[in-house]
Amino acid sequence: MIVKTIKDKGLKITPQRQLIGEVLDGNKTHPSAEDVYKKVSKIAPTVSIATVYKTLNSLADLGVIQRLDVGDGKAHFDPDITPHSHFVCLNCKRIFDISTSAPLPDFGEEFRVVKAQAVYYGYCKECQDQKEE
Repeated sequence: MIVKTIKDKGLKITPQRQLIGEVLDGNKTHPSAEDVYKKVSKIAPTVSIATVYKTLNSLADLGVIQRLDVGDGKAHFDPDITPHSHFVCLNCKRIFDISTSAPLPDFGEEFRVVKAQAVYYGYCKECQDQKEE
């Protein structure tokens, strides 16, 4: 899907973009660039971390993927570009997709919103259960 979107945007499908797209396609873990690099380097050891960073950031800038800032000092990447929020577990640090149905606030004519991102923090069910034991 990501590779198709890259093509639709008129970009060349380089081997690096192809591989990074395959790693991200359907990925629900919201990996950091380092996470993507670990997977990519197992398949193509000659791909540098700099190439992974550059490719992920350019794909995010083009709207092919989402770049997330969840407050941990790393950029995370989400192949799901549909409007949705995220939940970050403060214990296990996993990031979950949360479907969003709430409309944007009315900003009037003063502002034009082009992107919104909501991140909620707490404890996932698994971590809550572990604390109760």
